[in-house]
Amino acid sequence: MNNNKTIYLNGKNLTIEDVINISENGYKVDFPQEIKEDIIKTRKGLEKQLIEHPEIQIYGTNVGCGDLKDTVITPEAFENYQTKYIKAHNCGTGNPLPIEVSRAIMVIRLNSFAKGLSAVRMETCQLMIDMLNAGLSPWVLEEGSVGASGDLIPLAMIGAVLIGLPEAKAYYKGELLNAPEAFKRAGLKPTKLGAKEAMGLTNGSNFISAITVYAIRDAENLLKNASISASLSLEAIRGEKNAFSELINNNRPHKGQMLIAKNIRNLINNSKRTTEEAQKIAYPNQIPETVKERVQDRYSFRAVPQVHGPVFEALEKLRDVVTIEINSATDNPLFFVDENGYFQAKSGANFHGQPLATVIDYAKLSITSLGLLTDKRTFSLLDKYLNYGLPADLAVDHNSGDTGLMLTQYAGAARAAESRVLSTPASVMSVSTSANQEDFVSMGSIGAVHLKKIIYNTQIIVAIEFLCALRALQMSYDNLPENLRSLGEGTDKVYKYLCTKFPAVTEDQYMRLDIEKAFDIVKSGELVDLVGDLLK
Repeated sequence: MNNNKTIYLNGKNLTIEDVINISENGYKVDFPQEIKEDIIKTRKGLEKQLIEHPEIQIYGTNVGCGDLKDTVITPEAFENYQTKYIKAHNCGTGNPLPIEVSRAIMVIRLNSFAKGLSAVRMETCQLMIDMLNAGLSPWVLEEGSVGASGDLIPLAMIGAVLIGLPEAKAYYKGELLNAPEAFKRAGLKPTKLGAKEAMGLTNGSNFISAITVYAIRDAENLLKNASISASLSLEAIRGEKNAFSELINNNRPHKGQMLIAKNIRNLINNSKRTTEEAQKIAYPNQIPETVKERVQDRYSFRAVPQVHGPVFEALEKLRDVVTIEINSATDNPLFFVDENGYFQAKSGANFHGQPLATVIDYAKLSITSLGLLTDKRTFSLLDKYLNYGLPADLAVDHNSGDTGLMLTQYAGAARAAESRVLSTPASVMSVSTSANQEDFVSMGSIGAVHLKKIIYNTQIIVAIEFLCALRALQMSYDNLPENLRSLGEGTDKVYKYLCTKFPAVTEDQYMRLDIEKAFDIVKSGELVDLVGDLLK
């Protein structure tokens, strides 16, 4: 936990890593003084406009929202309207977001306010800053947003905490409390919102962005783990390494394909198992027709660069889009005050989640394909007709009734099948809302939640591949002469490390705990750290 560093939000250069550091690593947050002055200037411009030109209708400010955009709100009703708006928008369902994700929503919303275009009061921004710095984190539910007009429902749950509604909940020091009690313990006070502020708090794509920030972190780590597990499986079957050669992959110069091929070359560099000499050694009970020069392996081994590569490119694109998004003004309307004090309110659709939704779907599809490919390799390791002499299902002793790792692949197959369903694009699933005033919505919120689940599913699938590849290597190690046993520069480190976590067994094991342990190893990134110098 770093409690000394402060990240200053200016609406321009917030990074994904900054969001994570503030949300879960204890970094403080604040605005530079000039940003505070811009926020105050815009707010004063709006308040002056409402007094001097009440006849000019401003969406969500002196008229209502959605299909109620022509309903006039009188100045006397401004304050009460904010509370009613927040209450009416609190329609969330489902599971609570992780605390760090709800905090990330606040960080990203504050960075949008830092652009000085939302006319939210500095007092409201300061309360959000103080909440983040004090560790007071809103309780936000996962379901409700359609990814347009902003992530209205989840963001309204944050708004409900800010105004101290007793129905709202927040975490403080790990304890879930009602909002008034959370404020009391944190030594803070809720606020009363002024004109336009309720909409300003809810009109943005920040829920989608926050979930996707964490999805990017986890998926980038997952991709590296998947390249490591694929390399370990290649060692286990004494695979053909020509498929990863620079000559082949650099002549189809997709950035991701070339990168993945290079990483695998680095991981298996100097391996004796992936040589023609090793392939020609007959294991006990190996099918005679498979004891020969390999020529080429099945797609699930041979096409790793071509399947993992697009994941790299999808995540690169997703990172670029999210970085733009978390440094954008995603409110509506936006307010502009020039150096002469001239005030303009402009209504548009910067809240619309489609730019995020489309690239989220791209990432979902590519990661699902990676999971399917990984599951196919696991299947091959367990099939005695496909694994080049390894025991069926990697069972220690069939005569004593051992089942081996057969059922681990079932568990992975179930995750792969669910990912197939979840990878259906959400960005084309629009359902009209608000009496057709909001007639095309992005559903990027659903896509982001599905992306998170697909990443989890694929982490499980990769964890299972690690278990099967490790068992295969442990069981076949003595089948090769000493001069052909050595693994590659990276795979050897991984094999030795995993052997300390999962020693060789003499009979069937209670596998759930091993899968959980392997999953934790994948999620933590410790194998990536172990061979990080070999991964680009």
